[in-house]
Amino acid sequence: MLIIVSIFIFIIAVIFRLMDNSAGLLISNGISVSPFYLPPDVIKDEMNKIHDLRLKRKLKRTLIYQKLHKVFTVLAVVMLVVGIAYEFYSPTLIHLF
Repeated sequence: MLIIVSIFIFIIAVIFRLMDNSAGLLISNGISVSPFYLPPDVIKDEMNKIHDLRLKRKLKRTLIYQKLHKVFTVLAVVMLVVGIAYEFYSPTLIHLF
């Protein structure tokens, strides 16, 4: 069952990755960026240059989405490893099918 839970946690991580649209926000405001997945340092540097409070709030939100994406991805990998180890110890997933 933990393997199935890890798949759902990974789906949540993907959702947070899709919600991170920092490059789109910067491009729509006339700031040119080359990679579409911006590291947090680049976003923080651009936030220091921007005077628009609404855009700063949106960029702060994208930083939170990036952190949540990383946390849920690590959690999904840990749950997958624990789930595989538990299935060797007590095989219950095979009885579901």
